[in-house]
Amino acid sequence: MRNFKFKLWLILAFIGLTGVASLLLSDLSLGNLPPEVTEQIPMETLKFLMLINPAVLVLIATTIGTILYDKVNLSVPLFEKLFDKRGTSSFSLKGIIVEGIVLGVLAGIAILAVAYFFKPYLPQVLLDSSDNARLNLITKLLYGGVTEELLCRFGLMTLFVWVLYKIFKSLNAAVFWSANFLSAVLFAVGHLPMVFQLVTDVSFPVYAYVILGNSIGGLLFGYAYWKRGLESAFMAHAFTHLTMVGVNLVFS
Repeated sequence: MRNFKFKLWLILAFIGLTGVASLLLSDLSLGNLPPEVTEQIPMETLKFLMLINPAVLVLIATTIGTILYDKVNLSVPLFEKLFDKRGTSSFSLKGIIVEGIVLGVLAGIAILAVAYFFKPYLPQVLLDSSDNARLNLITKLLYGGVTEELLCRFGLMTLFVWVLYKIFKSLNAAVFWSANFLSAVLFAVGHLPMVFQLVTDVSFPVYAYVILGNSIGGLLFGYAYWKRGLESAFMAHAFTHLTMVGVNLVFS
């Protein structure tokens, strides 16, 4: 078991860090940094420095997830099969793929609907910031689809499930939904500091847009993780980005 857990942590940490490295393929916005910083440190160096924080978080999240996931009946079925873990429960590859795609498409449409609804109520600087966030599709799939799922679902949601399990001595649906909700909302709240840098007077619609837009997908990804395993959450998140890119191409 110990050997399996180490292999699992190693591969998940590696793919998570690969997602972090994929940020270098995108046009990272450094306009919010103080002028004295950008004048003294080369842009390429700043981009690499920006990777340190998410890289450390990936290592922490994968460590927490690897230690706790099977203690609370969560799973990484394809990786378990890859390493031939004894006692691996049966799983449906078709179910993992189909549910991941369906939930991803639903999340993508829902997020676009939220953005469309709130657009008239948002300050122009926030809309311009969203338009200028030129993330490469590879970055969206690797960092969004994999790294963020390792951080929010495998690390954070797993930890919340374990804590609630220790408190209530139960692994019922309420525990999983509560953990799912907490991890999704905390991820959304994590976007607020960036908003505060752009918008001086943050209104209720801005708060609602940021929280709702960033948490609605997380709830569906968490459901995929709970019901089908981490790989299904990977797929759901990736197909969310593919759906959003596809819809924007069609209607642009």
